[in-house]
Amino acid sequence: MRSANLKIFGGYLAKELGRKTLRRIGAGGRVLGRTGALVGIGLLGYELYRNYRDNIENEPAYREMVSLQTELDKWNAAISCIGQEPHQAGEFGSFYEGGAINALSAKKTLKRPGIQHADPKEAYMLIGRCMNYIRTTENLLPIDQFEEKKSALLSRLRRLQLQLNRVDDYRPIQNELAQIADEIRRIAAKYSARNYDCRQAFQRTLSSNAAWAAVSTTTLGLVKKPPK
Repeated sequence: MRSANLKIFGGYLAKELGRKTLRRIGAGGRVLGRTGALVGIGLLGYELYRNYRDNIENEPAYREMVSLQTELDKWNAAISCIGQEPHQAGEFGSFYEGGAINALSAKKTLKRPGIQHADPKEAYMLIGRCMNYIRTTENLLPIDQFEEKKSALLSRLRRLQLQLNRVDDYRPIQNELAQIADEIRRIAAKYSARNYDCRQAFQRTLSSNAAWAAVSTTTLGLVKKPPK
């Protein structure tokens, strides 16, 4: 299991394996006491967690949710590399924002001459990083004409990247970068919507998985949840 998911499992374990599930371990706690005498309370707790984790990882909704989240993270990272909306004419960028759009904006400073100029080298690097994230994406939903749309995004980003050293006014580049970010957000929104559906389906399996984990623990693994 990926370490990023350990907190999720911990939360689900605490939520689902409460009084209701512990009652299923054995009437009056007699089985719990006998098992604890054999393997120790610490080992019993670990087995309970491991059985619960295994049940969750075998859920189709969970497996799809993990895959979708990986793709969503790539698209969100690509958006972060581009940044937010471009600044209007006469406005300055911020030292507290990232992204290529912000890198192409001048910024006010307290030191003379009072202005820090745009940094096209930083923008070039961030656009390249955005392209790298997009290159690794896969079509899991699926999205119609995904490869064509992906190639078009990469071509536009590369063209803008090459223009950075040829122009003095970066506002047209900023505007097009903002348009690209909007297109990526629409893709990310589709992944978010499907991921939400999977999460809802997954939530409905938690009680059953907790009960089966308790059964597997008290039988020392002799009885396990049937595979799907």
